Amino acid sequence: MSPRWRVVALFVTALPCLTCARGTTEPSPGAIPTAPTQILNLAGNWSGSSTDSQGPTVVSWTITQSGAAVSGTVKTNAPDPHDGSCNSCHRNKSGTLTGTVSGNVLTMSMQFAAGADGDPTPICSATMTGTATSNANGQLGGAYTGSDTCEGSFLNGSLSMTRK
Repeated sequence: MSPRWRVVALFVTALPCLTCARGTTEPSPGAIPTAPTQILNLAGNWSGSSTDSQGPTVVSWTITQSGAAVSGTVKTNAPDPHDGSCNSCHRNKSGTLTGTVSGNVLTMSMQFAAGADGDPTPICSATMTGTATSNANGQLGGAYTGSDTCEGSFLNGSLSMTRK
């Protein structure tokens, strides 16, 4: 075999190995490996409080989670549900919570439909949207805005929740 054909034969033999080597990547020397991003687990029962331009509220959540998506139920009550005020009635609601988790932040929406069973103000609906950030103690704190079709806007809302 001539030297020229030996080079061609060597090249053809080595070609599959070179092709395979292109598919693998080695980290560069000194590179810091990155861990996969962990999604904050919010599944479970939560209780807490909120306050906004319409007053204070007692809040409870029951959350399920699939990946970054959360959903569940939300119940709100006036601190004294039997004080007889109109605001107290509008704070006693049951609804749904939906949202997404990114890092340690929950972006959420709470919906309270008109006509819900047991709602003392069945002609009124309410919606709130906001974000809550998890701290190292497993608590969530955040801000929200929204409105009630009978009572108006919820401004400067703050929320503090603790896992039960």
